[in-house]
Amino acid sequence: PSLKVHLNQDKESASQDWRTHLDSMLEYRKNMTTSLQSSKSQLDQMHEEITRTLEKIGSREKYINSQMEAPLAEYRRLRDRLAELENKYQSAGSTVTEQSRALAQINEELETVKAQMDEKGTTMTDSGPLVKIKQAITKIKNELVQMELRIGVLQHVVLTSKVNDKTAMQRDMRIDDQFHDLKTAF
Repeated sequence: PSLKVHLNQDKESASQDWRTHLDSMLEYRKNMTTSLQSSKSQLDQMHEEITRTLEKIGSREKYINSQMEAPLAEYRRLRDRLAELENKYQSAGSTVTEQSRALAQINEELETVKAQMDEKGTTMTDSGPLVKIKQAITKIKNELVQMELRIGVLQHVVLTSKVNDKTAMQRDMRIDDQFHDLKTAF
């Protein structure tokens, strides 16, 4: 016989290894399927719990937003009012500065007029111009009193604005504290 069958040990062990691997894979697949079923039920429960929790969080968030809507609107209104008062305060401050400059200029003019009157008073004996000068001085003094009154009123307005700003700021801080307390409560 010229036909000879040679069995190769390596081929036979390779086919045996293949079958062993297939059996192992089938066993692993079976284990994975049983593990998947138990894990799936646990995952479904977790999914339901997470969904409920997210719904609760959403409803609480809506509740908090509805509760905080009025204080937030009040806070915005007060913040706008504060900005408005600050602008008024700044404009009043610039007005006071302008009035102070005008007063200083009038005081200079008064001193100049006084010096001129003193000089002319010593050289003149006619009392007519002297009476006119005295009337001018009285008029200037009245204008000075009016200017000082205006400055006092403006200073009062500035001080009132400062007090109102401070009161509004304190009220805002109380609202912020209440908002913070509400925020920490939830």
